[in-house]
Amino acid sequence: MRVILEVLQGPRKGRSFMFDRHDTFIVGRSRFVHCSMPEDMALSRDHFMIEINPPQCEMRDLGSTNGTFVNNQRVDRVRLASGDVIAAGQSVFRVRVDQVPLSSNEGNSPGGPRGDLGGQGAIRCVGCGTLAPQNITVAGPVKGDATEVVEWWCALCRSESSALPQPVPHYTTLREVGRGAMGVVYQARHNQTGQMVALKLIMPETATTRTAIDRFYREMSVISQLRHPNIVEWYEQGMTRGQFWFAMEYVIGSNLEALAKEHPGRYSTTQACRLTCQILKGLEHAHRMGFVHRDIKPENILIAQTSDGLLAKISDFGLAKSFRGVGLSGLTFSGEMRGTVPFMPPEQMLDFKTVTPLADLYATAATLYYLLTCQYIYDEPAGGGDLIRMLLEEQPVPIRNRRPDVPAPLAAVIEKCLARDPKERFPDATSMRKALKPFC
Repeated sequence: MRVILEVLQGPRKGRSFMFDRHDTFIVGRSRFVHCSMPEDMALSRDHFMIEINPPQCEMRDLGSTNGTFVNNQRVDRVRLASGDVIAAGQSVFRVRVDQVPLSSNEGNSPGGPRGDLGGQGAIRCVGCGTLAPQNITVAGPVKGDATEVVEWWCALCRSESSALPQPVPHYTTLREVGRGAMGVVYQARHNQTGQMVALKLIMPETATTRTAIDRFYREMSVISQLRHPNIVEWYEQGMTRGQFWFAMEYVIGSNLEALAKEHPGRYSTTQACRLTCQILKGLEHAHRMGFVHRDIKPENILIAQTSDGLLAKISDFGLAKSFRGVGLSGLTFSGEMRGTVPFMPPEQMLDFKTVTPLADLYATAATLYYLLTCQYIYDEPAGGGDLIRMLLEEQPVPIRNRRPDVPAPLAAVIEKCLARDPKERFPDATSMRKALKPFC
């Protein structure tokens, strides 16, 4: 499937924008957005955003002055369907969802709505056998032949599966240790070796082809080659009752978010910089091997207690990117991104397909800022404002406004790392770590 946005009226009349995979599209007067129309003074700088994961689309108004209208109704957020008309300022857009011929897009499409596949007949819930709706979204890529297998779980079975720990081959689940937007984490024991692991379970948001599952496994298998003291080690992965499971190194301790909340605005600057340098050591290793995390944030930094003191370990390396890239995540900005946006660099919001290692440096600096202040780099939006608009337009609140005892030279390092233009940041994790080292 692909989504096409046609401009029917306004300064860009006649243009079309096509999306065949997970993406975002922002309209406004700013020169940084995807469809920039500075001549239309009825638009806000960042007027509205559409998140696309074909065939799904969701439009959200970014706190615009004059509003965004879908089918003549002013809306803040709405799911879009083929044929819907969006009006903002002088411009009118029409949404179109098209089926792409398989032969022209084989192996690349993130999927589309279909109630049968490859002549195998209707899709049914793996758990209870309920027939899937005709317009069910199937995450690809697909092979398009009669051998394609589709995994789909109905809402009731998904709910039951998410509520209870599911049996995972050769592991015994002991207790829940965390629950977030991307799944549940349990402490578990390997039945043969007795090794303790962290077992993460994630339920795909869509029906899933075996081709998509295999591609996801391949991507995660490559990332699992990362071996570093400051990166949580991945052991193995699989799928059970519709849920992906990942067995990872079990870290005894909390995460950096919990650490910040234990000492709100009072955490030692020396210790904070030490932990950040450990994060950067892990990133140095990963970046040298060609991997970008894309989701560095306090809850993804686990803190272990060792004989030498606290040890920071980066978790979920590449998981969000691979999960979304294969089309398994549905629309992420509907909920799960609220904890991520305050740590996301502006360029990742505008083009998260081609994110560079410099994005991880920005997110690491935002994480250090949070550890020192227990606050985001932006104030919480007031009056119905939007974090996404703040990310695109506003400068971070200077850290010394939040915590005056942070040394001015350290504040300058953090400010450099949070530069909107990636070229103004440190060139790599090694340089950033050297800049922080005097404060350790």
